[in-house]
Amino acid sequence: MERIAVSVTEAAEMLGMCPKTVYQLTRRADFPAFKAGNRTVISVEGLQEWVRRQATGEGAAV
Repeated sequence: MERIAVSVTEAAEMLGMCPKTVYQLTRRADFPAFKAGNRTVISVEGLQEWVRRQATGEGAAV
């Protein structure tokens, strides 16, 4: 079964960024992060779509 959400650290590894940068991105309305209890998690599908929008210029620049 594929995971549908990952931690900030895992998302940072996927993006090639440091976790601190991803935590900053989680404050953006267009970034697919949400709170699950006291943890911040990121939708894998949403993250892929967010990256696609950034790469094609459809979303706000990072």
